Amino acid sequence: MPAPLHSRLHSRLHSPSPAPSHTKSLHLLRSLLREASYLPDATARAYFRRYIVSRFKAYQPKPNATASFDVNAVDKYRHRSFKRRHAGIINARVGQQQRKAQKGLNFLRRANQGEGPCIQKALWFAYGRLGRRKHALLSDLLKPDPAWPAGPAPLQQLYRSDLKCLQYFEAPQVRAGSHVVYISKQYPRLRALVTSQAKQDIDKKSMMKSHFLKTPILNAWQQPMPVRRAINNVRRWYADTMTLLLPALPNAEWSHIEAMSKGQQRIGFVRRRKPAVDVTSRPAPDHSSLECMVHHSLALDKLSKADRPQGVDRPHNLNARFMQRLYTKLLTLTPKLEYDDTRKQWSAVWGKHFKNIKPRNYAAPVDDVLFAGVDAKGIAPKAPKKRDFVPGAQRPRKDDGKIQQFPFYADWLPETHPVRIELDKWKAERDAARAKWIASGGDA
Repeated sequence: MPAPLHSRLHSRLHSPSPAPSHTKSLHLLRSLLREASYLPDATARAYFRRYIVSRFKAYQPKPNATASFDVNAVDKYRHRSFKRRHAGIINARVGQQQRKAQKGLNFLRRANQGEGPCIQKALWFAYGRLGRRKHALLSDLLKPDPAWPAGPAPLQQLYRSDLKCLQYFEAPQVRAGSHVVYISKQYPRLRALVTSQAKQDIDKKSMMKSHFLKTPILNAWQQPMPVRRAINNVRRWYADTMTLLLPALPNAEWSHIEAMSKGQQRIGFVRRRKPAVDVTSRPAPDHSSLECMVHHSLALDKLSKADRPQGVDRPHNLNARFMQRLYTKLLTLTPKLEYDDTRKQWSAVWGKHFKNIKPRNYAAPVDDVLFAGVDAKGIAPKAPKKRDFVPGAQRPRKDDGKIQQFPFYADWLPETHPVRIELDKWKAERDAARAKWIASGGDA
């Protein structure tokens, strides 16, 4: 005899959760790769495909891996891949990683539906404003100039420390009772980019205070600053600066983004594939049973934003104009480095916002008739108001020179009231003066 419904529900609620299914991981991998192939940018599609495959390979057991260069890269933990986890760590983190994969799938779905912040974040990941590619671009900036003579770093030698971040700085300079430390000229590309971003008016979250470190010479007790504290000041400034630093893109890729933002190059939209039709005849589940209704009520499933788009960031139509605005905003956060042969130094070039760009249509010649009768601001001047001056229509004045004010209820006062007498007297004088002025040729 089957157990009653309440006992079965109690056993399911208090029983330990089952082990995560590996089949679910395969379904998530296929869904992630499919959604990544629908992104409206070719670079983003390639980036997320490599990222998804690398993340899943890191949690793939080594016996199931294929012998290829990518497998060796995972085992050796190169920059192009993630380090492969041990079997015990893989089994312990399967459920957690599946939830993260589901969250990433919802993010890609919202981006493909046209949600602006999600598409913008995907572009930032793909073009190195966030994530792993940003660190890859920063590693290229930290390479020294080959023509620079080899030798110990001044700050490492001064502080007697082998800390890696100290090698990127020059010797401190004394200014107004403080030490000022600049980026070393041995790293000209890094120095030019930090100096340019500190002077650039960009997003407040990416705004640097200065392109140099200023640290006091003496401490609170007016004693020389301890070496350990001076090292920590440099280390903190270096960490904050590298966090806010927006690395430069290759010139060809930067020009490609600029061409797409101006509509000079086609944006890589793709069409969604038609969903497969289920031809198998499966029996429909009976949702009217009491057990199904109880399970549905206890599930408390919450739909993701991909299933219930609403609010300010509701999906937008993925068209060329919408993507051009996103590329223009991306350019304001993306520099490129160019070498000036005349000045013998590197300079950073930043993209401009579309509000600062002057379209050709505004400078095109037009007919003067379209702007006839307007001033320099494009506003039509108003005709001066006509003053109707009638002698005797002004109100009488008091002894102190102020205008006599009549209350609004003066017309309803008795005729013997002093205020009513003054009002009637003034009205008679006004009417007589107006009639005389009209008779002499004035306007009514």
